[in-house]
Amino acid sequence: MLKGKGDGTLLTEKDLEELGIRFEKPERQRCRFCGKELEPLGVLFMGEVKWVATKSCECDGAKEEARRQQLQQAKQKQAAAAEKVERAGVKPRFASAITSNDQVVEYLSGDSMERGMGLYIHGRVGSGKTHMASALARALVYEGYSVVMTTALDMLDSVKSSYDDSFSSDGTSKFRSCDVLVVDDLGKEGATSWALTTLFQIVNSRYESLKPTVFTSQYDLDALGRRMSRGGERESAEAIVSRIQETCEVVETGDVDWRRRGKQS
Repeated sequence: MLKGKGDGTLLTEKDLEELGIRFEKPERQRCRFCGKELEPLGVLFMGEVKWVATKSCECDGAKEEARRQQLQQAKQKQAAAAEKVERAGVKPRFASAITSNDQVVEYLSGDSMERGMGLYIHGRVGSGKTHMASALARALVYEGYSVVMTTALDMLDSVKSSYDDSFSSDGTSKFRSCDVLVVDDLGKEGATSWALTTLFQIVNSRYESLKPTVFTSQYDLDALGRRMSRGGERESAEAIVSRIQETCEVVETGDVDWRRRGKQS
């Protein structure tokens, strides 16, 4: 139903006449493919009719042009999405990653993220953890979430390098504030007091803010606690693992080394 109240509705000359709205006749335009006169379309803006478009022609040339433009727009949209995925930290090797893991699929379709819940993906080296996490990060970027994917080592290096930049704000800010943080290879980082304190600061901030975090690790949670405690920082290690246990569903990738199997096949 036509409102005719300046709401952005496209109106034809006939529509305007039926609504009793006075207007200046638009300049006539013709299809550049078949020469047919095109019906003008206008909108009401502050009580005045603005002619802003024409109805599409139904000739073969116009239809082919419309298909070409749709294809170009789709390519541009795909390229823009791919750029966002790359900026999020997903590596080129995993830029097209997809996963059919039931737990990950359920996580994406459920309400766990709204409750601040994440995933803890663990398994042996080469079992597909990074691929799975990248697929998850990619899907979330497409859904419009702000995502940061990084390794634990790179995250700590980024924070440390910020100390050398006098113009830098808190180096942990982007890891604490993003909608979803994906930390790959947790447990590979050093077990120094600074490393564990920084990790705890990030993990605890997200825990308190109900922001979901996804981790991958070759260690199960018990082994992760022992791994992080190897430098003597047992309390910090236990605090980090405790928060992961509370806020993450555990996903096991299995014991198959797909890298090694791929080379042997």
